[in-house]
Amino acid sequence: MFGPHFTALLHVTALSRGTKKLEAVVAGQLMMNAVWIWFVFGFSGSAVLRYHVMAMAAGHCFTAFFAVWTVHHHCDRTHYLARTLRHRIKNAITFDMFSHIEHHLFPAVPACHLAGLSKRLDVAAPELKQKIVF
Repeated sequence: MFGPHFTALLHVTALSRGTKKLEAVVAGQLMMNAVWIWFVFGFSGSAVLRYHVMAMAAGHCFTAFFAVWTVHHHCDRTHYLARTLRHRIKNAITFDMFSHIEHHLFPAVPACHLAGLSKRLDVAAPELKQKIVF
């Protein structure tokens, strides 16, 4: 039930705490979304496009579940900050987005390099792979 509020909270936080560049990007994205939704529901007449907009809006409502709860439940704020995923196929399906302990420890590392970082962490701190997302 927190999903719609979480999406709004993400945008408000980015606009209030972000850099000027981030504010411009977020404002631009919000404007483009507003124009797109106005076009789809006001002028297009396409049931497929209307379905797509509604499906994407529903998907956004699950952001808090997938991006927050699944990777942080039963974790502490000291050693086990977040969960991770150590399965090549599962990581490919999820675009490495569940390599979350790696993200917390090294937030500047792009997602495309998280698999390599995971291997290095497994050697340096093997206990961190104990908390698996799924």
